[in-house]
Amino acid sequence: MTASAPTKIVVTGPFGAGKTTFVSTLSQDPVVSTERAVSDATVAVKTSTTVAMDHGGLHVTPPPGASWGAHRVGLFGTPGQQRFSFMWTMLARDMDGYVVLVDASRSESVAQARDIVAAFADLAPYVPRLVLVSRWADPAGTRAELAAALGTPVQSLMPCDPRDLADATAALHVLLDGVQTLSGRKKQQTP
Repeated sequence: MTASAPTKIVVTGPFGAGKTTFVSTLSQDPVVSTERAVSDATVAVKTSTTVAMDHGGLHVTPPPGASWGAHRVGLFGTPGQQRFSFMWTMLARDMDGYVVLVDASRSESVAQARDIVAAFADLAPYVPRLVLVSRWADPAGTRAELAAALGTPVQSLMPCDPRDLADATAALHVLLDGVQTLSGRKKQQTP
């Protein structure tokens, strides 16, 4: 993470998981959103959907003890519907880290998130990621089961209400710790 280039964080996940909300909650800049009215049966879940991307930005101040300094972060929210998945590749290009949001109260959200976790792992196998879980009734008791269902390590799961600024900020800080760690390793390997 350098002072001159913002850190690029992609926010992905299934339809209705809270991606637009997460970007809006964190962004200090006006959010650019491509929400459009839903035109199919998914209207039972929500009335609008992202068709291209959401974009926001913020200046992040590190918590005490962080190994990274204050800097700009660009947030790029992906569409969640499979029919718009071509955007995932474009938005993932040059990302420094990403979060996958999943609504644990909806089994179809978990199933779709598993496919998205796998797709992004293929797109960027060495990029730090977190799986942020909302509406998670029993994080302690179901952590291993949910991790297996999502095809991700248990340590990548973190409860997060995307509407809550403290939750979203804490998740971003954890992800930025991972980005900094990877950045430090790359610098050590560079001759």
